[in-house]
Amino acid sequence: MADSFSPNERHTLALTAVGHFGAHFAMLAYPTAAVAIARQESLPLGSVLGWSFLGYLIFGLGALPVGFLTDHVRARWVVRTGVVGIGAAMLLVAWAPVGRGLVWALALVGVFASLYHPAGLGLISRTVRARGRALGINGVFGNVGIAAAPIATELITGAVGWRGAYLALGAFLLAAGLAVAFLPISEPPPGSQERDEHHHGDRERLTLFLILMVAMTLGGLSYRANTVAQPAYYAERVPQIGYGVATSIAYVVGTIGQYLGGRVADRYDLRILYLGFHVLSLPFVLAMSVLAGLPLLVAAAGFVFFSVGMQPIENSLVARFTPDRWRSTGFGLKFSVVFGIGALSVRGVEMFIEQYSLAGVFVAVGGVVALLVAMASLLAWRTRGRPILNQAGA
Repeated sequence: MADSFSPNERHTLALTAVGHFGAHFAMLAYPTAAVAIARQESLPLGSVLGWSFLGYLIFGLGALPVGFLTDHVRARWVVRTGVVGIGAAMLLVAWAPVGRGLVWALALVGVFASLYHPAGLGLISRTVRARGRALGINGVFGNVGIAAAPIATELITGAVGWRGAYLALGAFLLAAGLAVAFLPISEPPPGSQERDEHHHGDRERLTLFLILMVAMTLGGLSYRANTVAQPAYYAERVPQIGYGVATSIAYVVGTIGQYLGGRVADRYDLRILYLGFHVLSLPFVLAMSVLAGLPLLVAAAGFVFFSVGMQPIENSLVARFTPDRWRSTGFGLKFSVVFGIGALSVRGVEMFIEQYSLAGVFVAVGGVVALLVAMASLLAWRTRGRPILNQAGA
């Protein structure tokens, strides 16, 4: 594995880092802002959170057509459009009227955020030799966006209100996007690196990818439920610190998991890593349903460490199971289910809050993770005796 990146690879990593940070930051600012909006407008929190459903749905379902488009145009231009558009859309949220206006403004944020994952990860997989390491670094920036969004949104909202927060955050993301949008990047055309690296026939490769798709769908449901419910859960159960701060602490730990996941993805069997990370996440999420205070925060950090840390491993598996000419479409399929079907968790969280409790959300997430472990086990069993390793540049 290369010890350093070439100038072209560094430009790719810079553009995709800002894209990944911005996509997650923009999508994760709202659950924290929703707490303030509900209090200010004297509205049920579940209903206010529900206004984000369309945006999350578009964020996910948009990934498939974006992936298909990216396999026929240069991925760098798709990523560039996204990094600039996200900040502009955040500014519109600041001026949107409460209710339907917010629904549509958040939907536009989802449109631009949906451009990143299939295009950005496809770009990395085609232009950077040390794929696992690059995906790990890129994952860290995404997780920094997840971690920074709650605390930044809470602190700025406390000072200037939620609309002022969206103005400040939108301006920041727009400036960051413009700073990297014009970096020169040389990108090979889709299919130019195609070779038989999988050691599986086409039918077997499809079977493995479908098993992975089911696992990723379950992961998407778990991920979205956790990210939407955490700020409100901490507001209820971690009075020692602010709910935005608590959420950010958990996701800061997740950045360590992302980096570790990227490092081990280039060294060890991806199947075993994928199964192991999910198995280790399960007891932590179940503990979240019964704990409070600082022990809850420790359990949440453990869950995020493993459930988010596995992402470079999962993305490496997607790259291994898809031919180069359809690489971005493969990532588009992944994120259409992870973020598209995963958006259904927004409605699920809303239902649990209204009919049961916030604690019940994490019991349900534990059940979803248990099913995910079963699918990861099936993947490992189906490929028994055939280790799946990352191969740079493939």
